[in-house]
Amino acid sequence: MKEHIVTIGTGANGGIDSVVKGYESDGLFDSYSHIRVVSHLGKSKFHDLWLFVNAILSLFKVFLRVRVKILHCHMSYKGSFWRKLTFVLIAKLFNVRTLVHLHGSEFKQYYSSRSSLTKNSILWLIRNVDEFVVLSDSWKLYIEGISGRNVTSINNYVNINSVATTRLEGHILFLAAFITRKGIYDLLNACTLLNRDFHLHLCGAGEDEKVRQLVGKLNLTESVTFHGWVDANTKKDLLSKCSVMILPSYNEGLPMTLIESLGCKIPVISTPVGAISEVIVDGETGYLVEPGSIDQIADKLNYVLSSPPELNAIVDNGHQKYVENFTSEVILPKWQSIYEKMS
Repeated sequence: MKEHIVTIGTGANGGIDSVVKGYESDGLFDSYSHIRVVSHLGKSKFHDLWLFVNAILSLFKVFLRVRVKILHCHMSYKGSFWRKLTFVLIAKLFNVRTLVHLHGSEFKQYYSSRSSLTKNSILWLIRNVDEFVVLSDSWKLYIEGISGRNVTSINNYVNINSVATTRLEGHILFLAAFITRKGIYDLLNACTLLNRDFHLHLCGAGEDEKVRQLVGKLNLTESVTFHGWVDANTKKDLLSKCSVMILPSYNEGLPMTLIESLGCKIPVISTPVGAISEVIVDGETGYLVEPGSIDQIADKLNYVLSSPPELNAIVDNGHQKYVENFTSEVILPKWQSIYEKMS
């Protein structure tokens, strides 16, 4: 009989959901009986409260019905932390081994701004789960620094290749939530400073009306296409056709969009936040600008869209980084090793 692994976390569009679906489709759980519990969707506070209560009831039902080997919790910050703390406490009542997988891009800011009670609760969780996993070496150093325990660094991954097609000159791609943290408002303002024809593809959702209002105010309506959240095929098509992918974020973990871009060999412009600078080395595997610098964003877009001589080499370097670090062939054996160690 296969051992059971339960994964629990958000099912909202974005990186965590993509990660879990990738694990499922690429065979991480083939040797196990896998149960996924969605504890959050971000549609409304009432709906999320219902999902949280339902998740608690689901865990009790599962733990009482079958012997679960591991509870794998996907955590970010704020409410996500408190939900995972609750789920871990329930798992410990049933002697289920626990693993917390930290994705939260703003976790550092969240921790540093909390009360002593919340900080101590966070530290208790980090120190008392059986395994604590982060997305990069810089996050590993941070968590070990505040908690004093050893943690494991495992990158996110995605299996993706570009479609053979000619890239559209001047087409800029943004793939992220429409929120300030992702730098979308800086990007729109920077587009007014571009000295060449361009078309901006916005893929995502969030503060939709606010974004549309700014697009109109800046007279960019004819130069912007709103795609909403796109499916995997549409995303791959845009990554293969556009001239550059830009993610001018203020905070990140290790964005899936960035990994997907390297896999599709599209030039990347981003910011040195979170684990991004471990992957994007300015002038070697992509380009970096400072968060919030509209002038730098515009200058770098103008530069990349001019097709500088080194661009092909930089794209090739980025793709090699992807092949060596961010595919299922590289990452899934690390997860399998973690699961086996927790037996």
